[in-house]
Amino acid sequence: MVATTGFSQLVSRAQVVQGVKAPLEAMAVRSGSGLKVVTLFQRHDLNLPDGEVTWRVELDSESLKLGRQPIPVSVLVDGEAVSSISLNAVIKRFVEVPVVRRTIKRGVRITADDIQWHKIELVRAIDGLVKDEMDVIGMVAVRTIREKTPLRTKWFRLPLAVDRGERVRVRVAQKGLVINTVGIALEKGRVGDLIELRNPQSHVRYEARISAPGQALVQTW
Repeated sequence: MVATTGFSQLVSRAQVVQGVKAPLEAMAVRSGSGLKVVTLFQRHDLNLPDGEVTWRVELDSESLKLGRQPIPVSVLVDGEAVSSISLNAVIKRFVEVPVVRRTIKRGVRITADDIQWHKIELVRAIDGLVKDEMDVIGMVAVRTIREKTPLRTKWFRLPLAVDRGERVRVRVAQKGLVINTVGIALEKGRVGDLIELRNPQSHVRYEARISAPGQALVQTW
């Protein structure tokens, strides 16, 4: 709030920022999303009528976003709107995310010992940001990952469950009948992949879906 006496008043840029920052920060807190106003900038001083100056942010908490954002503000003198201005804000989000303790090379399988939690500042949204350590533990890195770098889901994949040439336990389910047999994998794959197998006796080839490491399932109806 800025209060002066006289016939007119000059409100400095610093006073404008001070007046607007408090309600804007309160709005960020109410959003419950970890947002914080890092910088707020006003280009010009304001010449206003004499009276008590207050500020009304013309933005709801759901409209706050990461990065640079114009903040529309109504300027009120003695409760009446006399001007509209726009301040520039830089908004960040502070979140706790899982990161790796050390540099992880491509092809390394992630364990619980590789993970620690770290607070980071986000100036923009990160596509596929990992927020739960269980989403990466047991996965394999597909690229080199530096320590304390926010993790992204596309940097990981399931480990190989079946290798080419491996003997695979195959479960065949057909019209209520279940047969357990063995096949030779002609392809490598991960859980959920459909791969080609060969019967070691008859040499007949067929497809099965990998259900677990070293296991596959054939379903016929």
